Amino acid sequence: MEEAFYNALDSSPDELLCLVVRYNSRPNKASLKAAIHRSSKDQAIRLCGSLSAFSDLQVQAFQNFDSSQYENNIDEFKTPSPKRKRRRRACNISSLASSPEKGRGRITRKDFILSNLKACATVTHLALSHPKKAFQPCDLFPTVQTLHDQLVFFEDDLELQDIIATLCETWWKDHLPGRESLIAQSLPFLLSKSLEIGRKAHVHRVYNMREAFTLFDFMDESIEDLKHLLMRCVLTPAYLRSTDGCRFITFLFNINGQLTKELIVMVKSQIPFGRKSILEAYGEILFRAWKTASDDCHRDIIEEFCMQSLIEGAVYASSKTLASSIRKILVSFTAQRTQEGVEALLFRLQEPILFRSLQVHSFLAVYISLIKNQLICRVF
Repeated sequence: MEEAFYNALDSSPDELLCLVVRYNSRPNKASLKAAIHRSSKDQAIRLCGSLSAFSDLQVQAFQNFDSSQYENNIDEFKTPSPKRKRRRRACNISSLASSPEKGRGRITRKDFILSNLKACATVTHLALSHPKKAFQPCDLFPTVQTLHDQLVFFEDDLELQDIIATLCETWWKDHLPGRESLIAQSLPFLLSKSLEIGRKAHVHRVYNMREAFTLFDFMDESIEDLKHLLMRCVLTPAYLRSTDGCRFITFLFNINGQLTKELIVMVKSQIPFGRKSILEAYGEILFRAWKTASDDCHRDIIEEFCMQSLIEGAVYASSKTLASSIRKILVSFTAQRTQEGVEALLFRLQEPILFRSLQVHSFLAVYISLIKNQLICRVF
């Protein structure tokens, strides 16, 4: 198959795309990759042009499609085949359709267009990984941008969505030009997938893209859906039980002040009924977020809106169970009191509690409680 793919590429990029649509299966991807990686710069330029035109045509067709089915007469959508001396069999894309009418030679227009787009995305991704960099990013970018902008609408083909998201990931990690415009659709998709599937590999993909989240304006109401997905990360075991997941949540605490406050509220809501491992994970996340705060503003938010209330809660909690749960979070700070600034932080937050207690007869009881809970530092 490698020679067939390469000959098609050498003859006409359109013919290559037609072959990919016909033989787009896992066993043939290695042959397709080898053929594309053999391409010269001239072949790469021609293929980039065809990919851009092909993706625009298929996206336009996808946007305008109706739900009716049609016969295999698909000439208006099929890329033209080059003239050859012997007759070649036309591209039989009906084998790619998942329509119930597949056996009767009928496919839906939507299935056909998605198959074409999948072929386009696959070839683009393989071209980007060319060992000799024959394909210039500026030539591939129009195709990648077109696919990215329509990512959310391809919900009926998860494989296509994943290929496009992977393409955007590669573009971002390689610091290619225009990468900032390839995150608006790809990041929510990666987040949703990690939350739904719950595998460490998908959490790792999100963590590797963490810097891209700093480009969003979290004060803009248009990204409420994205914020909702980020809030879910704080509640999802896949994130709290993995190293990359905890690091990602820690990173979120230092992106935006308002987002930090909302994350703190979410953490507090889980204290009354959180498991020990989850509460300890929250403690580690809060400690790292405080320790690595990008500026005093984020650090002050963690101290005032979170730590202060947690220390008060550990002392004045309505039940021993609640006090114990709070201590499981605070232990991440008390266990690290030898680190620079931690002991001073605990003293500064405990001081108001002590002096308020001086005004009542229960000062001694409060002081003893602080000692038992290992929250008191060397005050005297």
